Parts: sequence; structure tokens; C-alpha cells
Amino acid sequence: MQQQQMKTVYFIRHGVARHNVPDPNTGQMPDLHDERYTDPSLIQEGERQACELGAKLRQMGLVSDKMSGSSDAMDTCCNKKQPIDLVVCSPLTRCIQTASHIFPNFSSICCHGGVREAFGMHYPDRHSPLSHIKEKFPHLTYHHPSLSSEDDIDWQPHIRETRDDVVRRIDNFLAWLTQQSQVLEFGKKRVYNCEVYKAHLAYDGNKLVLNNVEQIA
Repeated sequence: MQQQQMKTVYFIRHGVARHNVPDPNTGQMPDLHDERYTDPSLIQEGERQACELGAKLRQMGLVSDKMSGSSDAMDTCCNKKQPIDLVVCSPLTRCIQTASHIFPNFSSICCHGGVREAFGMHYPDRHSPLSHIKEKFPHLTYHHPSLSSEDDIDWQPHIRETRDDVVRRIDNFLAWLTQQSQVLEFGKKRVYNCEVYKAHLAYDGNKLVLNNVEQIA
């Protein structure tokens, strides 16, 4: 009997960024409709969270000190734990910074527009001009179909993505992920900064599903 093949996927939320903390003078949380909070960076605490998580993942055997990306990420449900061999992040600065701190020796981190947060109306969800991102983070590879414009044309100041929009976008991303040779919020559960969730990506008939979701860090 042929064993079912699947990919093991780890989901990591970005570290604490400038829009996640209260103003030190007023104690008020930032106004997400304020253009000054466009694509905010991690604060020092967020950088620390990411570095500490990278160390923890290395201790767990999921990250190698000299990662270069392997040629085969498909594993069976009976295989032992395998190191992460594909890292994908969104084009938001805080997410790129988080991935870069967690995986400092990874040969190539893929920046993909399909995994970004729900966008629209909130300025922290609007990414910087693509040329600025590429100049600041030249070590990334960029997924062209999902990042084909200099400006963030998907983000709109008066319209926000619906839940159905997000589901369709993530479904398209997961379909893309199954084609790669390398190997959040779930339901209504709140995912905090730099928490890690593990799930198995597999087909249920013709539908892609995430099974066995569990928090590991």
C-alpha cells in the first residue's frame, strides 16, 4: 500500500513591530489608519523574539546552522522530523526581518505576496515600494507573479479584504506550495508574536487541507 505523501508546514507570526505597542508618551495604541505607520519595522523586542526563536528551532533540530535548502522536502507521515528546507515570508518589512533573524544562514528566503496579512484600510498592512524592499533585503528571492508591481496596488485605503478574499488567496498560495520541491490565526485562536504552529499539508480529495495543527513553540 502506497504511503500518503504530505508536506509539514510551520507557521510563524512576525515579532513585535512598532504598531503593536502603545505610544510611550500617551499610552494609546497606534492609529492603524495613520499613514505614518505604513509598513512598520520590528522594534528591539521583536528582533530579540526572532533571534531567540531561531535558537530554539536549532535546538529542536528544525534549523541547521548551515542551511542551504535541500532538493526534496516531500516526506511521508511515518518519517522522522526533518529540518526546514523552504522559508517563505510576506513582503511586509516586519515579516522579512523576522524571517531573516530566525534563519540567518538560509541560502534563499522566498518573499511571496500570497502570505501577507489581510490588507486594506490599515496602513501597517501596506508594503513599501518593491524597489525599496529589494534594495534593503537583497538576499531574498521574490515571487514575481504575486509581486509584479512597484507599488502595493492591492492595498486600498477604503476597502479591506474580506474573509473569503483571504481564504482564496491562501488557497492559491498553498497550491503553489505543493509544487515546490523543498519542504496565524487558526480558526478563532489568537496567535501571538513569534509563536510557531505546525501542520500537515495534504489533499483531501481535490481539496488542500491543513491537518494536525499544533503549537510547538
